[in-house]
Amino acid sequence: MDTVINEQAVRKQAAQDGITHFATGIAIFRDGKLLVVRRVPEDTLGGVYELPGGGVDEGETITQGAIRETFEETGLTVHRVTGAFEGFDYQTSTKPKVRQLNFKVEVEPGDVMLEPTEHDEYRWIFEDEVADLGATDVMKDCLYRAFQ
Repeated sequence: MDTVINEQAVRKQAAQDGITHFATGIAIFRDGKLLVVRRVPEDTLGGVYELPGGGVDEGETITQGAIRETFEETGLTVHRVTGAFEGFDYQTSTKPKVRQLNFKVEVEPGDVMLEPTEHDEYRWIFEDEVADLGATDVMKDCLYRAFQ
């Protein structure tokens, strides 16, 4: 599967910026609607909607991480990675500086099956629904970029 980012350049810039970990966000569209998932209440940012995604594991490319996370978080299989768009940097209690990169993907037909320890609900939304969605401002910016 061809990559849509220059992995070497991305990692070099991240090292210069002090990034310690990578994460991915995945934009999946059906019938003009974008898939968003809601974090379980007991997790950090519980009850907040976001793009499906997660951390890139040691030894995998960022694109491979996006493909794996798509399946783990939604049960959907990536057919093709079609693009990438700007993400954001953040930190967690165990990861001092994480850079999230976002990808647009096409998936094989199938039903969404959430990982119940991470997300408790999903929705397919149109762009005009982003403003009223229970999401952080940073995530809303990502959702708007996904629609571009």
